[in-house]
Amino acid sequence: MPGYYAGSLAVFFFFAISGYLVTLSLLRQSSILRYVRNRVVRIWPAYIACILFCAFAIGLAWTTLSPSAYLHDKATWHFITGNVIPKSFVWALPGVFATNPYPDVVNGSLWSLAVEVRWYLWLGILAALTLVRRRTAFTVVACAWIAWCGWQWWHGVADARDVRALGCVFLGGGLCAVWRDRLKITHIGMAALVVLAAIAHDSRWFGPIAAIAALHFCLWAAYRLPVLPWPRRIDWSYGLFLYGFPVEQSIAAWNPAITPLAMLPLALAGAAILAALSWHGIERPLLDRFKGKTAATETPLPAV
Repeated sequence: MPGYYAGSLAVFFFFAISGYLVTLSLLRQSSILRYVRNRVVRIWPAYIACILFCAFAIGLAWTTLSPSAYLHDKATWHFITGNVIPKSFVWALPGVFATNPYPDVVNGSLWSLAVEVRWYLWLGILAALTLVRRRTAFTVVACAWIAWCGWQWWHGVADARDVRALGCVFLGGGLCAVWRDRLKITHIGMAALVVLAAIAHDSRWFGPIAAIAALHFCLWAAYRLPVLPWPRRIDWSYGLFLYGFPVEQSIAAWNPAITPLAMLPLALAGAAILAALSWHGIERPLLDRFKGKTAATETPLPAV
């Protein structure tokens, strides 16, 4: 996939789901102030807790400095203050993970959060202009952006950290939300996109086909596959995102020769424990307080 790697597909899933659900949230209630409050409550408290955990738990556990030297080092406090707003990140803590196979980065997954928050902002601006609730107007704006990004991609303009591609997938999810009553998500459609992606592999068409297939896959998995037996009011996904990378770095520091497959179950277990603590201790109590325990459920896609 020219310009991408395998991990890009997973980030596409993240942005497709986010674009769809956040746009649905705006369609359910039009208050911009409530939208901003909900985004802040959902993102920042758990994020700040993760930054503090990285600085004072993981940092103290793995730094090569003495605890006193580590806590008095300006770089330790710069890591906290520099990451308060998920925009431009401070990646390193003094003496932490310097000899890891992926060195000097404590939580590398956070880069995509900056792109995500940026799209929360742009979507809020479109909502403030009443464009999100006007289906045709929103479609024109979204398609114009996607077409501009497609033109740049086709002409080889660099896309740092896949920002344009992720924006297109996010807006694609938003388009699916506003047109959800007209969508036809089918098994045949999913199979056709997989076949098209296989045929287009190593060509310039593979990128856009893969992005569309990722978007379709999220809706197909959510609305066409059997429902998994998971409690509806438990959502560890954000915590898994926040803590996965630092847990993996800790395992790599403990055993630099560990293979990815051997790391996977250990990292999943460690991140899941932290994600559960984040959900039950921070995220869910705040959501219950500010959004209400009986929040509206998302509108399902029509049956085919």
